[in-house]
Amino acid sequence: MDLVDSIERGRFVGREFLVWMWFESEVLEGALETRTEGSFELWPEAAITLVAEKEQSRLKGAIPSSQPEAAEALRQGKLPTQARLRVIKDGLEYALGFTADGLTLSSVRIPATLKAENDEQFEERMDLVEKLDRLFGSLYSDFLVLRLGAAWDQHVAPAIRAWIRDDGSIDVAAYVRAKKDALGRKKQGAEPPRPNLSALARMVVNPPKGPMAEEPPPPPRATMKAPPKAVKAAPAPVAKRSAKKGPKLRGR
Repeated sequence: MDLVDSIERGRFVGREFLVWMWFESEVLEGALETRTEGSFELWPEAAITLVAEKEQSRLKGAIPSSQPEAAEALRQGKLPTQARLRVIKDGLEYALGFTADGLTLSSVRIPATLKAENDEQFEERMDLVEKLDRLFGSLYSDFLVLRLGAAWDQHVAPAIRAWIRDDGSIDVAAYVRAKKDALGRKKQGAEPPRPNLSALARMVVNPPKGPMAEEPPPPPRATMKAPPKAVKAAPAPVAKRSAKKGPKLRGR
C-alpha cells in the first residue's frame, strides 16, 4: 500500500473526530474537557462543509452547525470535512479553520498580544500557538482512546446517532459517565500523546496501537509527505446515505 492509499484509507478518522467535536459542543453546550488540559469552550462557527461521495453541502452563518440543513445533511449520511471553530481557553479566545481529511489547522487567529513589537511579542505569540497545539493534541488523544476502545461501539457511536436523529433518546449524563470511565481507565498521571499540528496528519497514516481486533491491520509506517502533484487522490471513503440512521460511524 503506497502513501496515497494509506491517506485515503485513514480519511474517515479526521471526519469522525470533527463529528465528535461537533457533537460534544452541542450536547455539552460548548463546555469541553480533556484529561491533561482541563476545561475549555469550543463550538463551530461561520462555515461548515459536509460531504458524501460527490455531494457537498456548504453552510454559512453565525452558527451554521445549528441550522436545520446541517442536521439534515448528517441524516443523509454526509460527514463534515471542514469547519471554522471558536475556542476559549483560560480566558484566551482563538478562531481557526479545521480540515478533517488532513487533520490540519489553518487561518488561526490568536488572542491579541499586549506587549510591544519586539522579540518578547514574538515569544508571546509562539507561546499562544503552543497552547493551542497542546489543547488540540490532548483533545485528539482523548478521541483516540474512545475511538480505539470498547466505549466507541457501546456508548459514543450510539450517542452520536441519537443526537443526529434528534428524537430525544440521547442520555447526555450517561454518555458523560461512560466517557469519564473510559478515559479514567488510563493510568492516572500518564501523559497522553500530544502531537503538534504537523504531526496530526501523520497519526492518521500510522494510528496508535489499540484494541482494534475488528479492524484490518494498520498500514505500514511511512514518513508523511505531500503526495506528488501528478497523483490524484481517490475519493475519500464515506458512509452510505441513510435518511434515518445518518452517517455510518465505523466500529472498532
